[in-house]
Amino acid sequence: MSLFGLGIRNQKTFRPKKSAPSGSKGAKLQKHIDATLGSGNLRDAVKLPPGEDINEWLAVNAVDFFNQVNILFGTLTEFCTVNNCPTMTAGPK
Repeated sequence: MSLFGLGIRNQKTFRPKKSAPSGSKGAKLQKHIDATLGSGNLRDAVKLPPGEDINEWLAVNAVDFFNQVNILFGTLTEFCTVNNCPTMTAGPK
C-alpha cells in the first residue's frame, strides 16, 4: 500500500499532467482559478474573468475537473478493492 495512490499496483491509471506551459493563456487562466478557489467565494471562482473567451474558460475548467476526478478515481481503485470495499457506500446506512 502506498501514500496518495502513488504505488506500483496502479501503474495503468492515467496520471494527467498538471501544468500548462508557462506564459500561455491556459497558465494565466489556471493561475486565476487557483487564486479564486482559495478565496472561499464560489461565485467569484466560477465567474468568467474580464476579457477572457468563454470557450477557453470552459475548456480550462473542464480539463481541470477531469484531472481532479481522475486522481480521485486512481486513489479509490488503489485502496478500495473487492476484499475491503465489497460495496461502494459512503458509510453505514
